[in-house]
Formats: sequence, C-alpha cells, structure tokens
Amino acid sequence: MSRSAGHAPADYRHRPERPVVQLDWLERLQRRVVGRLELHPWRLKLRQKRFLAAVRRHSQPLGTQADSALLQRARELGTRMRQQGFNDHLLAEQFAIIREISGRVLGMRHFDSQLTGGWIMVQGRIAEMKTGEGKTLTAVLPVIAVALAGLPVHVITVNDYLTARDAEEMAPLYRWFGLSLGVVTHEVDPVGRRAAYQSDIVYITGKELVFDYLRDQMKLTHQHPLRMQVAALKSTRVEAQLQLRGLHFALVDEADSVLIDESRTPLIISGVQGNEEEQRFIETGWRLSFELQQDHDFLVDRERRHIDLTEAGRNNLQRLSETLGPLWKGAIRREEIIHKALLARFIYQLDKDYLVREGKIELIDPLSGRVMEGRSWEKGLHQMVELKEECELTQQRVTLARISYQNFFRRYLHLSGMTGTAWEVKDELWRVYGLAVSRVKPNRREQRKELGARVFATDQERWQAVVEHSRRQVEQGRAVLIGTASVSASETASASLKQAGLAHYLLSAKQDKQEAEIVAAAGQPGRITVATNMAGRGTDIKLAPEVKQAGGLHVILTEHYESSRVDRQLAGRCARQGDPGSFEMLLSLEDQPLRSLRGKSLMPTCRSLGLASRAGQQAARNLLRAEQQFVERQNYLARQSTLEYDHKQKDLLAFAGSVD
Repeated sequence: MSRSAGHAPADYRHRPERPVVQLDWLERLQRRVVGRLELHPWRLKLRQKRFLAAVRRHSQPLGTQADSALLQRARELGTRMRQQGFNDHLLAEQFAIIREISGRVLGMRHFDSQLTGGWIMVQGRIAEMKTGEGKTLTAVLPVIAVALAGLPVHVITVNDYLTARDAEEMAPLYRWFGLSLGVVTHEVDPVGRRAAYQSDIVYITGKELVFDYLRDQMKLTHQHPLRMQVAALKSTRVEAQLQLRGLHFALVDEADSVLIDESRTPLIISGVQGNEEEQRFIETGWRLSFELQQDHDFLVDRERRHIDLTEAGRNNLQRLSETLGPLWKGAIRREEIIHKALLARFIYQLDKDYLVREGKIELIDPLSGRVMEGRSWEKGLHQMVELKEECELTQQRVTLARISYQNFFRRYLHLSGMTGTAWEVKDELWRVYGLAVSRVKPNRREQRKELGARVFATDQERWQAVVEHSRRQVEQGRAVLIGTASVSASETASASLKQAGLAHYLLSAKQDKQEAEIVAAAGQPGRITVATNMAGRGTDIKLAPEVKQAGGLHVILTEHYESSRVDRQLAGRCARQGDPGSFEMLLSLEDQPLRSLRGKSLMPTCRSLGLASRAGQQAARNLLRAEQQFVERQNYLARQSTLEYDHKQKDLLAFAGSVD
C-alpha cells in the first residue's frame, strides 16, 4: 500500500473493492518471475533497517511530550498519509507515537521485531513471526496508522474467542486515539453488525465477514457505484440494509489458517427447501440403505472417506424402489440420496465430524477443532446424520449464494496478514493472493527443547506413555498440554488420565463455552490440559512463576494434524517470549490409514524392523509424515478445485449476461 491518495470513499454506495481478474498464461508467468524476487529472504531488509532507525530517531523526544500533543500530531500524520500515501518517513513517526502511547496506556512498548512486522503488513505482505512474539500487539501498529488515515480496517481472526479477546485487550489503545471499535461474533444480530461495520476498526472472523458480504450481494440489484447512486435517488431502502462499506484494508491474523486451510471449501448461504414429500424421500432412502449389503452392493473406503455403489447395488436399488413413487424414478436422484445415507452410516463419525448437542447436529471444523455455528451439510447429508443420531429432522437446504475464500479476499484493495507458520505455503499465498511472505527475526531467542517423536505399535501403549510422561512433568511442578486430533481422541486421553488418578481439564468443541477459563489456568503448577487443536492457534498460556522455574510448559502431541503447520502451532504454545518449555510427539501406528504409496511401502519395513530399534522408529516416523504429506496434498487439490469452480461459475454468469 504505497499510496492511499484518491482512495474511494467508505460508504454504502461506492463500496470499493478490487475486481478479480483471471490471469492469462503470460501474466501468470510474469507473476511467477516477480514472485522469485518478492519471496527472497533478503527482500526489503535494507529498508527495514532504515525504517527502524527512523522510528528510534522519532521516539527520542516523545517521552516528554503531553498526551494531547501526541494525539494532535498523530491525527496530522493520518491526514498527510491519506493525501500522500503510506511512505516510510510518515509511517516511522506514526509508529513511534503509537509505541509511546501503547507504553502509557497498555504498559507494553513494541519491540523492534513488532515494529518490523507492522511495517511489513503496511507493505501488503505476510509477516511470519515466531509464536509468542506478540502478534496481537503488533497488529495495532498498521491498524491505527491506517484507521487514522480514514480507511475502514477489518482485523480478521480465526474464531470468536480470539476476536473478542484481542479486541478487548487493545480497546483502550484504540479509544485513546479516538478510533471507534466494532466486534462481530456469531451471536451479533444484523442491527449490531451494521453498527459495528460503521466503526473505524472491526474485529471479526473470516466466516462471519464472508457471509455478511454474501448477504449484501444478495440485496444489491446494482453493483456499479453510479447505478447505486441513481437507485438511491429513488429509494434508500436497500442502502439501509447493507452492512459492509466496501473492502478497504484487511489484516488477517493466523493468515495461513484463514487464507489456506479454510479456503478448502466455499462459503455458502442456503435457504430452506422441501416439503413433506421430500422429507419422506429422505426417510425412505435411509431405510433402503440398510437393505443393501456392504462389499456386494457398495464398497466402503474409510481411509479416503469414499463410498461407491457397485453395478449390482444400482440394479438392486432400482428393484427396491420400483413402487416408491415418482421421486425414485430417476437413477441419479435415487443413487445420490442412498450415497448420502451410506456416508452418514459408515464415514461421518460422532465426536469427530460432528457433535450432538441439545438434540441438534453441530459440525466440527477439522482444522480448528471448534463447532461451526449455523453450518450444515447440503443435499440431504445433514438430514441423514440426523436420522442416524435420532434427532429431529430439519428441512433440506438449497444454495442461494456462494463464494470461495480465494475470490473474496482477493477483492480487498489492501490485503496483509501475520502468522507463525507461512513459509511452507509461501508459493501458494503468492500465486493465489499476490501476498509475499517476509520472515521477522524474533525479539528473544527461543528456549524450546524439541524432544523428538516416539512411535508405538498400539493406541494403548501410546496412551500409557502419555500418562507416564505427564505424571513425570507434573511431579516436577510443570504444566502439561496434551494435543489430540478429535473430540473422541481427547475423551480417550481423558479416560486414561482419570484411570491413572491424574487430575486434568478437557478442552474441545464440547467445552467451547469454558475455553477462556481453561486456557487462563493452563499454566499453573501441576495442571494437565487435554485439548484438540482449539489450543493450537492464538492461545496464549500464561505461566505461573513456579512453572517457569520448573522448566515451563510441556506439550505432548498425540497425533499428526492435517498439516505440519498445525503441529508447529501446537508446539508454539510452549517456550513463548523467551520462557522455557519443551515439546514431544507420542504417536501410534494402530488404525493408521495408509493412503500414500510411500506409507504403504514403509509399513512392512516397520513390522520387520520392529519399533524397539532406532531404524524401526525412523521408518515409522517417515510413514506417519508421508501420510500427513498425502493429506496436505489432497487439501491443496481441494483448494485448487474450489477456486477453479468459482472461475467456471463466473465465466458462465458472464456468458449469460450477468453483471458483477
């Protein structure tokens, strides 16, 4: 964001956003070449040093100045940046003022690493900062600088808990600068959302933001600003219902999670569709699925989460449905509903893919371990799971609007972000979003002890080791965090600890309401916390002084997550901000799905060598890593498929004469 002069006004009629343009092959080649330069580790290093020197120079006389003088100067700089752009000279002085006021209001002054991270984000890049470097405090630097220049700022987080927490922590600083702050969580109603979006700064999750954008798009009859101006002369009814004032400046916290992991599936707004006949059709399909025989009528591949009807199954289904009415006449329709019933029975699992709470099916996000509020499966799958769990049957949903994360975030005039784990996906971030990744040198040297990985043949052996290692750490006066991959796994770990007489606390999608209390006490002496990857991102576990002296937080990973980046995030819960800490993996080969060729070839080696030998352990670790890499590859292909589908839909709309 080198310039802000001439920026479109932030109102409901202009609603500025960047048009999404599909690049041709020559433009893609050019971007790839430019990306080599932008992703070079030494890119912008000299400018960073000059910028930090300028901030120090401006900081020297600030300590003796009154609050009113600093506030007046900050507003003057904001006006100048609105007119002249965000050049380094103006930005350095603004950052110096923000740091000084942060020290006075919050009692926290920004380190050089945080100043560097803030500057990188103003350049429209991703700042990769080590976990525990204080990214929440780093974010206020670009947020305040841009907001004082008069541009609406969206700070995007990965969940409602972090949205509310970060906004509350930084609110006093925003208020001091006279900036209004809005917070949007799932519970906020439309009136509250519109009021929040009119604020200078809005804290919100990616899902809520995209859904609000889609709702606005559904209300708009005209997309072009001039047409909206003309329409507003006739009536302001539509304008009064809109929420967003355009896509100006976005700062994405945990950028790799939001922009990469969550972009696997599109965001869809659906409406209720169906009648009694449709409901009977679903119920009949559920009953019919029990008359088909596994391995004869259908094949189940649990490892790939896939089910195929055989030719015999199709013929049998046709015979069984001959007298069931007109909805069963079409082969595609009847096979699709039976397929959904079989998926619900054999693939989708309670406490792994979904919860049953208060008689309703609630979906679990596989990436965050959290409940996805208000989300449901489509095309009858959700109703099949309801029948499976004997819940009240809801009506089917039909798609009204959809957009992928990729196409949404590329519409921001300025996009930036920060995370602790972006380097592995730097090429994808550049290719899809045009975002370059810059690494930031940590303020303090890490004291984390990596204790390596140990693989066991059975789950029972693994859980016994988890119990013994936890007991050993607790006896030393340390705190322990045990990471699991699902709600059911966390409950198994809890049962093992309970059987051993070890007191502990459980944090999963079932305990999401108590998250703040559980996290707040997770750093106390002798405390054992079992958590899904809810505790993997943005969770700051404050250590008691006795725990620091005993060696800090000890983290145990019991399963590889879907991405090695998520593993690293969990490891990053310990040894934060120079504190001591340690991390280890205790893994199991039992029931390990073998989907990759490398994994299948390594399993006989593991069995022949045995897990008691060093070579056998190495082979087992390679096998588990190969399977994780296979899942990472499948997720990457799913993201590409989502993006390509969006492009095809756009092309079809353009051919039909639709104007975006």
